[in-house]
Amino acid sequence: MPDEEHDYASKKHEQYLQERNGLIDAARESLRTFDKAVLTFGSAVFGASIAFIKDVAPKPRPFTLKWLGSSWLCFSIGLLLVLLSFIWSHKACMFDIEESGNALNDDSYRRKDNTWAKRTDRCNKWCVVFLFLGLVLWAVFAIENLQS
Repeated sequence: MPDEEHDYASKKHEQYLQERNGLIDAARESLRTFDKAVLTFGSAVFGASIAFIKDVAPKPRPFTLKWLGSSWLCFSIGLLLVLLSFIWSHKACMFDIEESGNALNDDSYRRKDNTWAKRTDRCNKWCVVFLFLGLVLWAVFAIENLQS
């Protein structure tokens, strides 16, 4: 009977680990896709704004340049935040690897807070805000320069 309980607990633990690893892989892939999408979106909109000036509004109204400058600033900050999230995400993973090793060797070890993961999360949220704000500001610039 004890062997059956041990086998059941062992199988249950193995199933848990497999499911956990699958979820970790899915979360990693989801974040990777998010980062690529945000970077592509930000770069594309930034490039489109330059093409718009060249082809559609080569002589923009002077009072609209503040909208264009503000949008470019927001795009630049958003793209910088995406790049920072790449770096900080790597640091968060390395931190967790080190913490797991420390916890494995010492049963009384108390895990430290992963500040790199928190920074990465904040970067991901703020990059969306800045890229969206940049898009809104660029739309104001475009609309003002399309009106005759």
